[in-house]
Amino acid sequence: MKLTTKLLGGLAAGALALTGIAPASAATHYPTPSPTPTDCYGALLTVEPNRNLGAVFLSEGKLRWEHSSWSSPVPFDATYLTQLGGLGDDTFGKFSYFGTSSDGKAKFYNQRQDLQADGTWKHSIDGPVTTLGNGWFQKSITTAYSGTADVRGQQFVFRLTNGGELYRYTIDTQARTLTGTVKVFGGGASITSIGSAPAVAANGKPVAVLMATLSTGELRQYLIPDATPTQWSSKTIRPAAGNGWQNFTAITARNCDSKGQIVLGYIKQRLVAAYYDPTGLTANDKDLGGGTSSMPAMPEGTRVFG
Repeated sequence: MKLTTKLLGGLAAGALALTGIAPASAATHYPTPSPTPTDCYGALLTVEPNRNLGAVFLSEGKLRWEHSSWSSPVPFDATYLTQLGGLGDDTFGKFSYFGTSSDGKAKFYNQRQDLQADGTWKHSIDGPVTTLGNGWFQKSITTAYSGTADVRGQQFVFRLTNGGELYRYTIDTQARTLTGTVKVFGGGASITSIGSAPAVAANGKPVAVLMATLSTGELRQYLIPDATPTQWSSKTIRPAAGNGWQNFTAITARNCDSKGQIVLGYIKQRLVAAYYDPTGLTANDKDLGGGTSSMPAMPEGTRVFG
């Protein structure tokens, strides 16, 4: 049994799954809007109106949408979903998910896939769905890991309410619990979406990093220390003028293996956008290049999560 090399969701700083346990379908590949090194990887989960689960992947400098026989249907009407982890080999895979449902519940479940004699994969929900609490309605939500290569961190759920309050919850994937609720800040009504980004360390302490898009068109990062989350800071990556980030409904950032970072997102026009910055995201960034991709619009009603 071996761990999958790339996992969807918040695990390992949110490295998204190019799982490869099941053979990839013949999905069409599209070039990234800005030339992107082949060692940059990222993904966005997708849930179609029929609950079919898939993902948009950025890898090898190309974009593709895997959604044909990719997984079992999601066992609830998901308003958010992330893959927390997984393991498997050439004949078997098992993946854990966390999400929220349209009736305001938080949910955990496992999905497995088994290679059949005819070479196809059988997908199934593995075990019960765990349901927690009420009131999980939000404007935007994401899962982020605060650790770095040198500093061990925590895995958190960050939830932005419709009133602009940001809450943090500590997630335990094994126990399937959410604990330690903290109100990070209020007054964030202008934020339109949040997503995970590579964590940083400050004085040897872990700091979670969130991407945020604002109704003004600004792209921003929030830095939220593990130990003192209310002592957060922020920086403007791209200013409001003429940048159009207010159209994003999902966003995520990832480190490339060699150098730089990518930003992958989804906009209201049902299009995927991708960006590359060779020097990494910085305040008032000057070299973040990219935009909307040539990938066709997603089907009406498809939900996309960063």
